[in-house]
Amino acid sequence: MMIVEEILLAAQPALEAILTPIELERTRLDVVTTKREPVTASTIVSADLLLRVFVYDEQMGFWLYPPEGINGFTTRLHSELQDFVAESGFGWGELRG
Repeated sequence: MMIVEEILLAAQPALEAILTPIELERTRLDVVTTKREPVTASTIVSADLLLRVFVYDEQMGFWLYPPEGINGFTTRLHSELQDFVAESGFGWGELRG
């Protein structure tokens, strides 16, 4: 069983592999419910939680999937971040990481 704090910590290597240092400084993460309500760091991860990644003024949503574990989460997040950056205003057309 994972908690939100573990998800936020596990996301860091993927973010660091894809984003530039300046982009990282302008990045914010949070986790919300399907109703967009914030959750605490100790909340148990469930399928109704959304990880939001904000870089500058752009946002990526990433649904959490508890059965996949940390390794599956980081692999899937890395792939989604690559797509997000390639389609963003700040990294348009770039394949990173």
